[in-house]
Amino acid sequence: MTMRAIIAGIAMGALAAPALPHDREPPEPSRAQERLEREQDRAAQRAEERAARFEADRARIEEREVREPAKAAEDLAKLEADRIKEEAKAAEDSEKAEADYEKELADEAEDALEDAADLAEKGDDSAGIEHGSSAQMHDLADSERAEHDERGYPVRRGEVFALDMPEPALAQLQSAGFRVLQRVRLDALDRDMLRLAAPPGTSAIAARDQLRALAPGAAVDLVHYYGLDLTAGSKPHRAREKAMPSRNAGSSFAVAVIDTAIAPHRALAAARIVNWSDGSSGQAPTGHGTAVASLLANAGRPTIYSANIFRGPAERPYTSAEVIASALEWTLAQNAPVINMSLAGPRNAVLDRLIRDALRSGKVVVAAAGNGGPTAPPSYPAAVPGVVAVTAVDKDRRIYRLAQRGRHIAVAAYGVDVLAADARNNLARFTGTSFATPVISAWLARCRASGSGAASCGQQLKDAARDLGAKGYDEVYGFGLVE
Repeated sequence: MTMRAIIAGIAMGALAAPALPHDREPPEPSRAQERLEREQDRAAQRAEERAARFEADRARIEEREVREPAKAAEDLAKLEADRIKEEAKAAEDSEKAEADYEKELADEAEDALEDAADLAEKGDDSAGIEHGSSAQMHDLADSERAEHDERGYPVRRGEVFALDMPEPALAQLQSAGFRVLQRVRLDALDRDMLRLAAPPGTSAIAARDQLRALAPGAAVDLVHYYGLDLTAGSKPHRAREKAMPSRNAGSSFAVAVIDTAIAPHRALAAARIVNWSDGSSGQAPTGHGTAVASLLANAGRPTIYSANIFRGPAERPYTSAEVIASALEWTLAQNAPVINMSLAGPRNAVLDRLIRDALRSGKVVVAAAGNGGPTAPPSYPAAVPGVVAVTAVDKDRRIYRLAQRGRHIAVAAYGVDVLAADARNNLARFTGTSFATPVISAWLARCRASGSGAASCGQQLKDAARDLGAKGYDEVYGFGLVE
C-alpha cells in the first residue's frame, strides 16, 4: 500500500463508525481529494487548449513552408521549443499539486485524529442522551463549584436572580436570610435586575422556588452557566487560503455581537469594532468571536458592537446569565438594530423576559440553533419566540449532522467548513451553527440599514429563503437556505 493510500485511509476513516447500512451514501471525498480533482480537471483543460493552439499554429506555419521554407523551419523549431517548455511547466505544476495533495491529506489526517480524540473525551454528540445538550455542559464552571438544575444544567451555587422584585417581597427575603449581591438598573430595558445569595445551606433551586412563591409576578430564575460547545461545533481546521473573498463590499450596517472578545485580524480591516468596557479583559478568550466577526466583515463594512461575555479557560470558556443580561442591555444602549448571539444553553426566565423586551423594542435577535444533535431539545436563546434561529448546511446544502431541530428553526445558512479568521491572524475552516448565524445577522442588518423595520426585514428574509428538505417550512431547514 502506498503512503498516499495509508494517509488517505487515516483521513477518511479515523472517525468512521461500524459498517454503514446499504441505504447510506458512501463517504464523501476529502477536501484534499476535491482540490486535487479540481486541479487535475483544470490541467486537462489547459492541456487540450495547448494542443489545439499548437496544431493551429503549426498549420499556419506549414501553409508558408513552400513560399518561405527557411523562415517556416525556424518558426516550427521555435514552436516546438515553446511546446516542450510549456509541457515541462505543466509537469512541474502537476508534481506540485501532487505534493500539496500529500501534505493536505496529512494535515487532514492529523485533524481527524484530533477530532477522534476530542469525541472520545466528550462522547458522541449525536448519540441522543436523556437530557440532550445538558450532558455537554454538566462540568462547565466546575472551578466555581456549580450546582445543577433539575435537568442537569450547571447553575451558580446558592444564587438566584430576578427582574422587578417588589420591595415588600425583597424585605421578606432579607429577613429570611437572603443577601443582596447586586442590584442593577437596566435603563435600555426599563428593568431592575437583582442578584441574591440564599441563606447558608439553602440550594439554588430551593431559593428560586421561595422567590417565586413570594413574587409570582416577577421573572425569577437560577443563574445558569452557558458555554460555546453547543454552537461552536467541530474544531476548526487549518486553511490554505490567505484571504477571505469579499462580498457586498460597499454595504454598511451595524450589528451587535454577544460572544467572546474579538482579536485584531487582517480580515477585520473593513469593520469598525466598538468594545463593551465591562467585558474588556486581557485574558478574555477570542477565538470564537473573532471568527464570527470576520464573517460579518466579509459581508460588507460593519460597525460591530462587541460584548465579550466569556471567562475561564480558552479551550472551554463559560459565562453566566446575569452577564448575558448586562451585555444585552449594553447592546440596546448602542442602538444596534440586530443582535447576534452565537451561544446556546438552557431556558432561563429572566433572559427570556429581557430578550422579548428587546424584540418588542424593534430589535432583531439572531441566534445559533445549537449543535447538540438532531435529538436534543431546543436550545436558548434560539428557541425564544420571535428570535431568528439559524441552522447550518454544508456546500451541498445538506443539514449539518449535529444541528438541532425543531419548530423554532427559521432559516439555514452555510456553516460547514466555512472560511473565517482565527485569533492567531491566520484563516481556518469552521463548522457549527455559530458560523451560519452571522450570515443571517449581516443579511438582516443590511436590510435594517436600508430603512426597513424589523417585521418587514423578517418577511423579506423568509421570501429570500430557498426551500430545502420537505416542501415548504420544515423543522430541519426552517424556510430554507439564505445565501
